[in-house]
Amino acid sequence: MRHFIKIFFRYFILIALAFLFECMFNKIVAVVFYNLFENIIFAIILICPLCFFKSGKLKVLYFIVTFSFFLCCIYFETVYYYLFKTYFSSSAIFVTLDSNIKEASEFISFYSDYPILIFTILFLIIGIILLIKTKKSLLNNIICNRKDNFKIFGLILGLLLFLKLSILIIFNLPYLIIKSSIEYYAESQKLGNYQQNKNGSFNNIIRKSKDNENEVYVIIIGESTSRSHLGLYGYYRETTPELDKIKGQLLIYNNVISPHAYSVGSLTKILTLGNYEKPKKITDGSIIQLANSVGFETYWISNQRPIGPYESLITKISLSAKKHKFLTTTLAGNSKVLDGEILSEFHKVVNNKVRKKVVFLHLMGTHHHYENRYPESFNKFNDEPKTRFKSQENFTKINHYDNAVLYNDFLISKVIKTVDSLKTKSFVLYFSDHGEEMFDALNMAGHNEDIYSKKMFEVPFLLWRSQKYEQEKKLVFIENRKYMIDDLFFSVSDLLSIEGDQVDSTRSIFNENFKERKRIIKDTIDFDTYFK
Repeated sequence: MRHFIKIFFRYFILIALAFLFECMFNKIVAVVFYNLFENIIFAIILICPLCFFKSGKLKVLYFIVTFSFFLCCIYFETVYYYLFKTYFSSSAIFVTLDSNIKEASEFISFYSDYPILIFTILFLIIGIILLIKTKKSLLNNIICNRKDNFKIFGLILGLLLFLKLSILIIFNLPYLIIKSSIEYYAESQKLGNYQQNKNGSFNNIIRKSKDNENEVYVIIIGESTSRSHLGLYGYYRETTPELDKIKGQLLIYNNVISPHAYSVGSLTKILTLGNYEKPKKITDGSIIQLANSVGFETYWISNQRPIGPYESLITKISLSAKKHKFLTTTLAGNSKVLDGEILSEFHKVVNNKVRKKVVFLHLMGTHHHYENRYPESFNKFNDEPKTRFKSQENFTKINHYDNAVLYNDFLISKVIKTVDSLKTKSFVLYFSDHGEEMFDALNMAGHNEDIYSKKMFEVPFLLWRSQKYEQEKKLVFIENRKYMIDDLFFSVSDLLSIEGDQVDSTRSIFNENFKERKRIIKDTIDFDTYFK
């Protein structure tokens, strides 16, 4: 027992160091103690199997592996709690699984500061010292007979059962990783047939159109753009000068939100039949497949990487387009490819001889690092911005963000001008997958469903139509309609004049039959009552 306690003491030093760091920079609340208790139990569970090994070498190897693993778990959950005042959740792990190495490194560097740097160095040094100072003789002294082995095995099962039945299991990082990985793999498998099944399985699909008429429809999917930072929506800075010039030609919706504050959660619903009422319907068909089924040539042009550690769920949906182009396909430096690079590919598509086409443009938008999202010529905002969280670091991030919004405005306007010059029946629809907190309600920049604000869900949503489109199709425009874009499938179906068994006009923001519904974010929270 004495030797067991000595081993446990090495784990406890890491636990105590992390606990002290959390208490120094955050309010001491109940969840901190829940996590402390979970870490103690987890440490005991990891130590107990030492009793089962007879070989001294295996004991040493097991200790090195499990202690290092424990160190990594404690480190990441402590840093995450420091940054976001909450512990890891399934959604945070889900985002990680859908990201690539470059995105992960950008995320870490975006939020790093001196306390994290000091903690990292101190934590690693102490961890390495504890590993080195643990002698083989101490590990070999942990010996149990067969009778004790049954007791140890029972203890492990009992502790695991206690974690599972109590709320403490939600603080265990390995559990969350395993659980989220299984869920991610299951979702990925469901979406596996999108690339092969270009037309979906829709029933009684009808579209009335003139066969000889040219039609070009463009859907621009933004990234991390909060409507509160667009001059078009009343922001105090002129971040949308180009769109302001054509404001009279736009249908600008003021009360549109996203169902999630991260891309994979929002876009898998936005692009498909899935929504918070029926999330499993993300496998039942996408708006791309619907467009294919009525004879459109569909294109997906993206400035985001097509793959994470697995094939991205968003990518799987996008591959149902008949043609696709990803501008960012390698790690080295390509994460800094500007959205303007999309324009040359876009021009090729809209000027080809295909009569009827739907083009999806997936932007990097205003995703962090914000300074990488615009060229130097758009570095306009450098003065002190308005925020109640005053620091030079915050000012710099806000200015970078607003410059990125300014460049975003330029790009959207360029697309509209290009489509307008075609003189065809056309529209350009723009929205963002989710918003961004920018030192408004919280002292942070970014988006995270574990610590969320209203701005993370509020998105711009605007529509430009050509003269021919306006003449041939009348839309209902009520600017303050409450709408959540997990229903985009039905709104785009309406814009494209597609009817069918799966198309519900009461869910189209452009339709006279539109009915407002509860807007449930994160699958559980009523947006309109929570933020009232």
